[in-house]
Amino acid sequence: MCASGASQRRLASPLAAAAAGVLALACTNGGPSSSGGGAAGAGGSSSGGADAATAAGIAGEGGAGLIGGSAGEGAGGTMAPPGCQSACPDFPSDPLIDMGLSPDVPQMFTGLAPVGAGPCITEPEDGALYPNNWLRPRVKWKVGVPGTLTEVRFHADKEANDLVAYTTSSAWTMPRAIWQGLAANVRDAPVTVTVRPLTGAVSTATFTIAPVAAPGSVVFWATNPADHGAPKPTSSSLQGFAPGDESTVTTLGVPDVQMQTRGANNGLRAVTCIGCHSSTPDGDAVAFLDNYPWSMAIAGVQPGRTGLVPAYVTPGGADAIRQPGMGIFSFSKAHWTTGDRIVISPYYLDMPCGQYKNTASARLAWLDLEAAPVDDGCPVEGEHFGILARNGDARGAANPTWSHDGKTIVYSSTDAGQDGRLGQGAADLYSVPYGAPPGPTTPSVKAPRGMGGAATPLAGASEPDFDEYYPAYSPDDALVVFDRVPAGSGMYANPAAELYFVPATGAETATRLVANDPPACSGMTSPGVNNHWAKWAPSVAIDAGTGRKYYWLIFSSNRYGTPPVIALADKSVVQVSQLYATAVVVDGTSVKTYPAIYLWNQSPATLNTTPAWDPFKIPLVQ
Repeated sequence: MCASGASQRRLASPLAAAAAGVLALACTNGGPSSSGGGAAGAGGSSSGGADAATAAGIAGEGGAGLIGGSAGEGAGGTMAPPGCQSACPDFPSDPLIDMGLSPDVPQMFTGLAPVGAGPCITEPEDGALYPNNWLRPRVKWKVGVPGTLTEVRFHADKEANDLVAYTTSSAWTMPRAIWQGLAANVRDAPVTVTVRPLTGAVSTATFTIAPVAAPGSVVFWATNPADHGAPKPTSSSLQGFAPGDESTVTTLGVPDVQMQTRGANNGLRAVTCIGCHSSTPDGDAVAFLDNYPWSMAIAGVQPGRTGLVPAYVTPGGADAIRQPGMGIFSFSKAHWTTGDRIVISPYYLDMPCGQYKNTASARLAWLDLEAAPVDDGCPVEGEHFGILARNGDARGAANPTWSHDGKTIVYSSTDAGQDGRLGQGAADLYSVPYGAPPGPTTPSVKAPRGMGGAATPLAGASEPDFDEYYPAYSPDDALVVFDRVPAGSGMYANPAAELYFVPATGAETATRLVANDPPACSGMTSPGVNNHWAKWAPSVAIDAGTGRKYYWLIFSSNRYGTPPVIALADKSVVQVSQLYATAVVVDGTSVKTYPAIYLWNQSPATLNTTPAWDPFKIPLVQ
């Protein structure tokens, strides 16, 4: 960002709160259904219970395969000490000159006086903080005349030389070996980027490298925006990558999914779309919403098990989650053991086996993935699912996030529930206790199920002038991030959406993320670029030297500048979202947020949204 920087404020209350979800342009509300793009390794059958599984419309789990692609939930800690303290050799003394350019181009810049305004640097955004295992930095700028010869310079005080490159492109990416050396040696100190066209003035931006890494893997929904509204689109899939990967891999496609869901007539059908999704707490599988009438499915993402139903999902558990009328849902690590594998979801039915009705008064339910078989085709309340009491909240419930310790659920209290998402109306974040302790790991014993309790507004995220939604607990249950728009303006794909967070215990006011703001020189501003669906990385990194806590976040935004696309089927105007990462750093009671980092490993030709950042065990990115 050309003239911005980071915001800093004090937390007034102790930090204490699991991951949640959102719906952007996915299957629901007429978004494209998904097919194509299967990941390798699907197939196989279980060694036992295959007949019962097939009768229930699910497939057994296949044989084990190699697991890779994820940094793991324990990653993200302090790295080895720097190899040098001064005059570091990471930047070469000779300039890097693009192929086809004369070796004399450095002399062309000698003695030139700046003329006019400098170029707009859009990457890196000024003041950004990079994990030290992230994608190597890319510098991107807007040029007045394509093909202009440009000097790109990196300076760090600890380096013996500046890194200097010459190019006629409008983007330049630091070589991998140089980035690895820089990330190992230059931390918590500014790296200055200077972009100097041959005919023009100079622009600068700075970024900093954190002393910690980012953990886990990201899985996101990608589709051709022109497929919006198409009856049989072929472009959408779940794509994934681990920090540092320079491309993405297809993690799950519709043809891979073996579990069947419920159709409009309540009969079993093959999955037609992969919608809002979340990792299971072990990272082995992904659960997601199918197209209308919004039932849930679960599928493996491990190599060798792609698309297969995990062995712990019983036929009764499959029937519990594929009831029509589910919504954005959440898991908790505390309730993910044998005898206690639970999903929390909005529940739109008035009774089991009823037809889905688009109602604003959805209840909040637990669903048991290990439930006993369904005798008459209808799940039984209290056995396969149950309704959580929300005493004090008469409105409907939407998009819950469940704390990792399993004690608390934060959700949107709303009168705007619409097809599993949120339309126009009121929404505020409330918290409610789950109301049951974690259960046993004995297969023959069932854990007690949640009863709910008193529902209370979350201070700082239940403001009368705003609607708050899409909450997500941080991995240590200390913070809750969420979307916010002006009250009554509508919540689905609203350009005015911005990202805020509060301590899980609430706060007088919410903290706005600096990452909401595009570079000022880009001509884009927030509100206006639909910053939405923020998800935390699966663990917090603590720097042993300073005690600072590093929370990494990923989100979607329309700021990249890709022109809107006219859908082929319904002729709607589709804004193209792309993925960005950012950081929240807690130092004692001080909190600092940072500008965004564009993920250049994603395809700019696809609409990329609804990311989940979890301990996914996905295929290796080649």
